Amino acid sequence: MSFDVAIVGSGPAGYRAAIAAAHLGARVALVERGVPGGTCLNEGCIPKKALVRLASLLEDVAALSGRGLAGAVQGDFRAALGHKDEVVAGIGANFSFWLKRLGVTVVAGSARIAATVPEIVLEVRAVEGGAATPVHARKLILATGARPKRLAGFAVDGRRILDSRGFLNGLEALPGRVLFVGGGPIGVEFGWVARQFGAQVTIAEAGERLLPRLRIPERAVWHLARKLERCGVALRLGVAAQSALAREGDVTVEFSDGTRADYDAVVVAVGREPCTAGLGLEEAGIALTPDGFIRTSEYLETTVAGVYAAGDVKAGPMTANAALHDAKIAAANAVRGNRLRANYLRVPVVINSALEIAAVGLDEDAAEEAGFEPDVARSSLRGSGKARAHHDVEGFIDVVHDAETGQLLGGCIVGPEAGEQIHLLAAACHSERGLWFFKDMNYSHPSWCEELEAAVDPYAAALDRSGRDIFERGIFAPAQ
Repeated sequence: MSFDVAIVGSGPAGYRAAIAAAHLGARVALVERGVPGGTCLNEGCIPKKALVRLASLLEDVAALSGRGLAGAVQGDFRAALGHKDEVVAGIGANFSFWLKRLGVTVVAGSARIAATVPEIVLEVRAVEGGAATPVHARKLILATGARPKRLAGFAVDGRRILDSRGFLNGLEALPGRVLFVGGGPIGVEFGWVARQFGAQVTIAEAGERLLPRLRIPERAVWHLARKLERCGVALRLGVAAQSALAREGDVTVEFSDGTRADYDAVVVAVGREPCTAGLGLEEAGIALTPDGFIRTSEYLETTVAGVYAAGDVKAGPMTANAALHDAKIAAANAVRGNRLRANYLRVPVVINSALEIAAVGLDEDAAEEAGFEPDVARSSLRGSGKARAHHDVEGFIDVVHDAETGQLLGGCIVGPEAGEQIHLLAAACHSERGLWFFKDMNYSHPSWCEELEAAVDPYAAALDRSGRDIFERGIFAPAQ
């Protein structure tokens, strides 16, 4: 079998790269050794979103009790898991059909790079064994993703000590007392879901703040921490979980401050590590970073010409949003030559927890480090008509711009539908109108997005009154 582009891995990076390359006219092969859809569909974004939706409804109903809603609503975690499985199965059932409609050939099996010159050759071996099938291609995109990272002292057994995969797919009932080790996205999202369904939840984070490795402003993280605590989640910040001893009834965990506590289950959520074993990378001359990720250029090309990497398997943000960004870059460069460069500041970061948080571009600190004179236009949801009507006023909007020129640099949104609103802010960052993009818009009222205009109003007016003949397009707008 011979193709223009071969892709290994069918998660967000691989699946989207296959679609993008096919749309560009390439003959594409997509190799997958496991369940189609990767972590995002089967163990991450989609099942998490299904559970988060239910958890949000539980919180909303509780908050509106006595305000037009009467009677108690109780969460049923077992039924929630069933609903989650139906959602995943429904998407998975159409996976191959969508690809086939675009002319993408799906090859089941484990791939290993057999040659890279004069052409790329993959050996694809079926999981059940047998002879390897050669797949020939002009270009290759590696998108094999990542798996939950192990933590010394915590032997994952799938019963008492779990990873994120076990929490989503291995539980039959929600444990009464759950410790989440790690205050990153997995800990704050799954921990909040477990709390809404009735578990006693503790999140232990060795760092001094939640979400330590994400481009989320400190103010947003502070609000999230306070909301989690009000929901009944116990936070142990600056304290590392050092070891766990699982017994028949519970798990005893020792912490770095000398304390110990018992839990019914522990979820290890300390991040993910790349899946690179068995691909033949070393023999092919593909270099890795010291921590095991595939090393790539700004074009997402590896150290071997014609071989690209996308998503969690390469160094960079380990989010589905970043993987989808990588997919477009890698596919376009593989088909048309190296023209597009990766830029993760363009990619929204979204957290779905007790508060929904979304950010894009530069925050105030990063803008200052980049040489700007940043100012922040702010708007609180307490002044929003829609937020008042929803009885959900906890949140804010920050729009970061340069004080001298008004150039739009980025921002952060905290509150309902932040993950949707962030697209408007991202579009403004790409717009030739920049900060004035929000003034050009006409908004529905009441709406969440009109608060973006409310935030920038005084700043845009002050720049206009200054009489200075200045104009700067958004930070990501193409130069003229």
